Amino acid sequence: MEQQLPMKMRWSMLLGNIFEHYDTALYGLLSPFLAPLFFPFHDKLTALLLTYAIIPLSIFIRPLGALVFGYIGDRYSRKKALRMSLIGTAVTTAAFGLIPTYAHVGVLAPVLLSLGRLCQSFFAAGEVVGGAIFLIENTSEKQKNRISSLFGSTTIVGILLASIAVSAFYQLELIEQYWRALFLLGAFTAVISFFLRQCPLSDSTEHPTSFQFSEVFKQSLKDFRLFQKPIVAIIFASGFSYACYAIPFVMMNGLLPMVSALSKAEMIYFNTIFLGVDLVLLLVFARLANFFTPEKIMLSAAIAAIVTAAPLFWLMQGASYPLMLMIRLVFVVIGVGFSAPFYAWVENLVPASHRYTVVSFSYAIGSQLFGSATSMISLWLFQQSNSTVTAALYWIFLASVSGYFIHSMRNATSQHKKTGYARSQAAG
Repeated sequence: MEQQLPMKMRWSMLLGNIFEHYDTALYGLLSPFLAPLFFPFHDKLTALLLTYAIIPLSIFIRPLGALVFGYIGDRYSRKKALRMSLIGTAVTTAAFGLIPTYAHVGVLAPVLLSLGRLCQSFFAAGEVVGGAIFLIENTSEKQKNRISSLFGSTTIVGILLASIAVSAFYQLELIEQYWRALFLLGAFTAVISFFLRQCPLSDSTEHPTSFQFSEVFKQSLKDFRLFQKPIVAIIFASGFSYACYAIPFVMMNGLLPMVSALSKAEMIYFNTIFLGVDLVLLLVFARLANFFTPEKIMLSAAIAAIVTAAPLFWLMQGASYPLMLMIRLVFVVIGVGFSAPFYAWVENLVPASHRYTVVSFSYAIGSQLFGSATSMISLWLFQQSNSTVTAALYWIFLASVSGYFIHSMRNATSQHKKTGYARSQAAG
């Protein structure tokens, strides 16, 4: 399936990932500011918890989107699935930017906020993993780790753009009145990426059959029976990968102003700086990937998280500027180390004929069920114990389980490289 992608198509894949993560990061970054607009009759911490709680609601819809677009991508065309998911995400993101606040429609406001997030997640489920799969499948073997890191770097670019935009709007005192413009800007970017994907390109996944919704679930059940262990491994690895982003770039923005003298504005400002650091580190780990296997890099990052989690969270209490910078730097290094080789790792777990569905679904479950709940669960643990160390328990749990499955899949990965999953290909 390897072929040289036209530069136009390559850029469209990268732009699509930038857009999706711009949108995801935007909601998290704006949460401290949106909380009083949508939950004005709650105390600050409860309002923030309710705003964060909307993020993991996608667990009910994102896996469905992954199954639908995964089926289209595996049985019809990777390109078709990616185009449909991108334009759907653009439309729903634009609608998201038009949602009225509590002051205008009362209790309907948080309901609309939740519905907008659900619709957005359905379409986005086919974009991120699908774009990575399409790029890596059409890349030479020796370049796969580098492309995985490059695709991961566009994730940071999207988050960085969101952070810069939020910082600029905050400095200009425009967030409360013009926050919708930030979502509309993201939708415009998605439309540009969509048109870039219109270039002709052969796709060996194309099938001249009609789409039947019932077939989505029938085929998915077959895939789940064939790849139970890879699915569980990807679920926990994607959950931990998401958590590695959520801790320093979302959760700390809400927690540190409550336990130290640092303000929300200062946390947003440092977000932008460390996203730049994150981007540089991704390029560094892209080089390291040439010397170490994805499994070794990811396992090392998981172990580092287990060892450093409790001390890092303990140091957040009353943290000064230099200490906060050090804490964030450690989180970022661990997160980049785990996430950079992620897409190269998952490609070796599942054959191409089932890859879009299995990986997209597993990623959707892991990122939404375990990853997106990180900020809410960590803050809840802190609320119950009034201890920042307790807030580290969830991150330690994800790191431990992810490390176990990455280690347990090492033999399966080696076997896949040797045999090409001959048994499952025959079953398919």
